[in-house]
Amino acid sequence: MPVKLSTRSTMNKTPVSVFIDSSSWISFVIPTDSNYLRSLNIFQLFTKQTKIYTSLFIIDEIITKIRRVLDQNEADKLYRRLISLEKKRALNILAVSKGDVNSAMNLLRQYPTPNTLTLTDATNIVLIRKYKIETLFTFDLDFKKFSSPSLTLLP
Repeated sequence: MPVKLSTRSTMNKTPVSVFIDSSSWISFVIPTDSNYLRSLNIFQLFTKQTKIYTSLFIIDEIITKIRRVLDQNEADKLYRRLISLEKKRALNILAVSKGDVNSAMNLLRQYPTPNTLTLTDATNIVLIRKYKIETLFTFDLDFKKFSSPSLTLLP
């Protein structure tokens, strides 16, 4: 069954739960990123009550990008910060199981063209459904292909 994501904006309300994609983390960490200021403003919407999620696949993507654009030291700092947030229960880092990858592959088969939807993108969708997360925070335009009343796309 295809997953649909809405492009409704939640800019005026705090989401109850949000999955943060790599593009949002990267924009938040790299001051020269074109979405840096937008990212800062959106992260400020989240409160202690907001359930924030990301995945190990997303951490892989952001650490790789930070190492390339900034350096290993900055990647280490970011990783330590994410782990600290998880220990404080301010961030839920979701593992991606083989079953999740199988479901993501099935989703990719449903959207063979254009083929810009990545395996990581598809695992995001699978995890959002699995954990009933209401909001996806991403600057990745590929997610605009989807729509649903049950999931909001931020920004």
